[in-house]
Amino acid sequence: MAWRFKASKYKNAAPIVPKPEACVRDITVGSYQTYGNNITASAAFMAFNVDHNGSSIAVLPIDDCGRKSKTMPLVHAHTDTVTDMGFSPFHDGLLATGSQDCLVKIWHIPKEGLTESLTNPECTFSHRQRRVETVVFHPTAENLLTSTSFTTLTLWDILTEKEMYSNSEHSEVIQAVGWKSDGSLLATSCKDKQVRILDPRAGNFTHSANSHQSIKDSRVVWLGSSNRILTTGFDANRLRQVYIRDLRNFEETEKALVLDSSTGILIPLFDPDTNMLFLAGKGDTTIAYMEVMDREPFLAEGIRHSGEQTKGACLAPKRALKVMEGEVNRVLQLTSSAVIPITYQVPRKSYRDFHADLFPDTAGCKTQLTAEQWMEGSNLPIPKISLDPSKRGNDAVQVHRGPLSELKKGIVSKKREEEENGKKKRKVEANVGKAVGSSPISDFESRRVSGTRSPAHNGSTCDDRSVQQPPKPLPRSRGSVPSETVAAVEESVLTPAAPPRPVARPRTATAAAPTTAAPAPIFKPLLGPKPFTPPKLNGAVGERIGSSSFSFDKVFSVPSVPEMNGSKRDMADSVDAQSEESLQNVTDEPPSEDGVPPADVPSQMGKFSADDLEGDGKLDDQDYDPLRTPTTAERRRLFERRAEEQGSGGNVATVGQVEEDVSPQDEGKDEMDGEEEVGGDASSPGEGGKGAMEEERECDGEEGGEEEADGFGSRESLQRRSIAERRKMYESRSASVQEGSAMGVPQSNVGGPSPLPMRRRGGGDGQPSVQRQCSLESGTGGGVGRARREKKTPEPVPTTKRTSTVFGRVSKFRHLKGTPLHKSTHIENIRNISRQISGECDGFHANPDRVAVPLSGPGGKIAVFELSKTGKLPDGVIPTLVHGTNVMDFCWDPFDYSRLAVACDDGMIRLWKIPEGGLLEPTNEAECTLPGHSEKIYFIKFHPLASDVLASGSYDMTVRIWDLASGTERIILEGHTDQIFSFAWSPCGTRCATLCKDGCLRIYEPRKSCTPIAEGKGPVGARGARVVWALDGSFIVTTGFDKVSERQITVFKANDLATPLNTVSLDVSPAILIPFYDEDSSTLFLTGKGDWTIYAFEVAAEAPYLCPLSHHRCSGLHQGLSFLPKSACDIQGVEFAKALRLTNNTIEPISFTVPRLKVDYFQDDLFPPTKVTWSPTLTSEEWFRGLNRQPKRINLKPEGMENLSDVQGGANAAPERTEKGGAKGSGSIANVPFNRLGWNPDVSGETKEKQEQIQRAVSSRMEVNLKLEQDEMEGVDENEWDE
Repeated sequence: MAWRFKASKYKNAAPIVPKPEACVRDITVGSYQTYGNNITASAAFMAFNVDHNGSSIAVLPIDDCGRKSKTMPLVHAHTDTVTDMGFSPFHDGLLATGSQDCLVKIWHIPKEGLTESLTNPECTFSHRQRRVETVVFHPTAENLLTSTSFTTLTLWDILTEKEMYSNSEHSEVIQAVGWKSDGSLLATSCKDKQVRILDPRAGNFTHSANSHQSIKDSRVVWLGSSNRILTTGFDANRLRQVYIRDLRNFEETEKALVLDSSTGILIPLFDPDTNMLFLAGKGDTTIAYMEVMDREPFLAEGIRHSGEQTKGACLAPKRALKVMEGEVNRVLQLTSSAVIPITYQVPRKSYRDFHADLFPDTAGCKTQLTAEQWMEGSNLPIPKISLDPSKRGNDAVQVHRGPLSELKKGIVSKKREEEENGKKKRKVEANVGKAVGSSPISDFESRRVSGTRSPAHNGSTCDDRSVQQPPKPLPRSRGSVPSETVAAVEESVLTPAAPPRPVARPRTATAAAPTTAAPAPIFKPLLGPKPFTPPKLNGAVGERIGSSSFSFDKVFSVPSVPEMNGSKRDMADSVDAQSEESLQNVTDEPPSEDGVPPADVPSQMGKFSADDLEGDGKLDDQDYDPLRTPTTAERRRLFERRAEEQGSGGNVATVGQVEEDVSPQDEGKDEMDGEEEVGGDASSPGEGGKGAMEEERECDGEEGGEEEADGFGSRESLQRRSIAERRKMYESRSASVQEGSAMGVPQSNVGGPSPLPMRRRGGGDGQPSVQRQCSLESGTGGGVGRARREKKTPEPVPTTKRTSTVFGRVSKFRHLKGTPLHKSTHIENIRNISRQISGECDGFHANPDRVAVPLSGPGGKIAVFELSKTGKLPDGVIPTLVHGTNVMDFCWDPFDYSRLAVACDDGMIRLWKIPEGGLLEPTNEAECTLPGHSEKIYFIKFHPLASDVLASGSYDMTVRIWDLASGTERIILEGHTDQIFSFAWSPCGTRCATLCKDGCLRIYEPRKSCTPIAEGKGPVGARGARVVWALDGSFIVTTGFDKVSERQITVFKANDLATPLNTVSLDVSPAILIPFYDEDSSTLFLTGKGDWTIYAFEVAAEAPYLCPLSHHRCSGLHQGLSFLPKSACDIQGVEFAKALRLTNNTIEPISFTVPRLKVDYFQDDLFPPTKVTWSPTLTSEEWFRGLNRQPKRINLKPEGMENLSDVQGGANAAPERTEKGGAKGSGSIANVPFNRLGWNPDVSGETKEKQEQIQRAVSSRMEVNLKLEQDEMEGVDENEWDE
């Protein structure tokens, strides 16, 4: 039978993915920019990078599974990212690692695994100032390690810890290294686009050829013991390639396979026993399987595996396979949170017997070849072993030979035995020669020929063995060989033979001193800073703990706590000189000369002073102790005194007097109280002992809070911050900034009363605060904050609701939920969906009536499906729009759901009119064709407000704006220097933004100028990007990649593109993030082709500008996502967004909702009046003339539903609401421009009235009790409370 008809035994090998319980889970794996695989395995262990920076390695048993603790033992290998790692083929516990810290380290993993973290390696090698790229063990020679660093390739003998060979003839960074299975040759892949074959023992390159024409990462592997190599890489067009070369014709490729345009680095994993090749791309979700042949077609593709995103991959050794289950190979896939063992199994009827045809003999784990022997030219094949359990006998599957110190002991003892055997053999030979008989003449002749003297000449009695060459010095000891043995060996080697002495004297080591050479300088690499060791803790006995010279003050020099004394105790100590000077300007008493507070003043952190209890600094008790906490009697007496003073009006200070006594600290406190009236929580410790009594005291107008800021609170904040203090600072910083800046209100007016409903003083108990009501209605009091409020009484200005707390941003859409709709709403059985669409196209577009899907095949076909006709499509030909050329982009007219615009690579734009009822047969006759671009088109975008206005971008680096009514181009935008990635209209339709391959973000005003009006720095890289406008055109959001291929989201201010406001990194994936922005909820949805996660963020006008929401995880991968307008949402079901999702063969609707309890009411806080995006605001002629018109807005409230805010307002506000509603009308807001995050003058008055109504309603339901509990008690002496 001819070879081409022979069926392979492995062609049906299928990947089997285990259940999550059989995987290693709950690990943290980052994104590492390395040339390594990030994971490796031996027959006993698997090792992989963990943590964000990748400097540590997790080592687990090869068959381990389950959830892993965050505190599991690790190998803390390096101070920087581990770039590559590998196990020895002859020792399952010997691990080599290379890192960016320029070091190569050898680790020994115990037979039982890691029981505690490892930090001390067996030995260390340094590449000095260059990061290590790869580490590979030799396949046949024991203890021979290969490492590369920049252009240098080095061979190390790890047992003797010396360098065996080094080559620096590469012109660029060495990206990959691969040994031939017999260990004779070495293949390298370099960044200079060359692949080379090196013979280290000859010291030269035997072959060299041009390889993949891209500087991106390329890999190389030998195809077993044959003379062929396989390389993976990228071509000049960023397409992934696989090359096979034969050494007999090295410059020509034997096979060149082009795969796809993905950006993931291909990791080739080859099994020489079965010729199975696995291609796992970093960042890909698929692992390809191919079988390598020695003739055409050379590569036969098998069954692909599709799963999670790959961070790294490796093959398990054949000795670790479950051969009695038909497991021919096992791929260990490293993901961001798990290690998944993917089993490749050949299906057989039964696995009771061992299938010898599937498992040929494989290379064993024992070798007789040492590193020195290999360098001298020896080549010994590795003995093969059988995988049949019945033939294996007592041979263990795993090989553990102990640490390097034991191996060195074995080598030393082996050498001694060889030397002793040699001596015995020579003695036997000498005795045999004497027995045969040797004359003095022949003995003299033999000595003369050999150039030595006879015993009669040198006066010695030693024989010929005393003059042989000394042996080579033993390898350096790592503490495993006793020093006495080494000294004895050195003495025997280095000490010359001395003539006989009259008196016998013992030989000493001093005789070797004249012949001992000076030791060569040893390079010691910098291993980072030493760990912290307290001084004098490891010194002499007299300096240990407990001695007179030891003091913890010398170990931990902590600044002293600022003190308080009297009414205003000054800060006498500070962290640095600058803070000390600034504090001295405010204080009354200077610090001591040495900067330390006086010794007679004790620490008073957390205590009350007299000033904290009395506004005038006086107290009736003469023996009042400032260090103790005030008693209930003192608080009660203070409260009564304040009430009497307020009743008589004698303690009301004028504004001028108050402002004279206010310190800078008091001013900051008063401004904060004027803005938010935020106080401490009564139950929170660390607030100076503040309780419920003090809260009532503050409500009555007391100024204790302000004085506390001057006395205790401000000084304590320099040393520590409690949760309440940090929350207070965060709220005053986040909530009040936009009140004064965003609305143009002067900062002095921000302190006016807020019309918001009353909130608790601490901001989180759920209990409303009485402080706001008391301060606004009482009209009396002696507090500083009250005096300022009485002085500054501006017109109440509406303020936005507080959207931030110390725990993060408060968003109504935080817990949004994505739900796929019922299967009856799906369109199924869609065949031949195209995956070769350009990166600038979203790949899928829909409107409320129909959806357009690109199909694969020649002619550029687009299928149009009616959303009203759901269910499974019949088998057969799908009616399509045939273009005759490749489709680059397409989109629906937002104002005409039956018109589709398609851009092609021939530079033409075709407009199609879909008949009622949908397409019935394929057609190639477009309604209109627009020629204009000289090269193929990137994208097309319809205008958001004007009808018949279309923008298109082309390879000619221009953007043309078309008038579809007349079929002509009206405006050409110039200024781009490279490929245009993305284009977006502003919401008002007057401006547009573009992202270019040159890394620039540009903004245009097309009707005013053909050149950009603003430029900024956009995403880096040439992988594609997207741009979208947000918050009524005041912000711009871009998506792209960073330098390490990580997907990023960046927010810019539209009027300031120089500096980004915030950048959020997501993950490493080749798919471009496609943004979809919902204006009403300010929600940004992002996903990519081939992803199965839809990310959600809220775009805010204040920091951090991008607030993560709940992401939606789909059931499978999708090819595209398209959102529908607001009119298609189910408002009664609290559905604020609706999208259609294209999978491999279906179209599924997804509903995005917000969980609410009262779903029977219209959620008017979630659904503001929305823009009418399905009806044009302008005609094309009006827009080109320069007219601007705001879009109409409608209320989404369904008929028969009540507003949620009306129900929550209360019965007291109902009559006024009816009266106001009758005056204004329910639809009056619909035609007013609405800003969700700001305030418009037309609606601020009504909003203020509604807020006042809510405030009165809440106040009427509250009961304020200003009486003390002890006032209600009977039988208590009045003087008893003073004790």
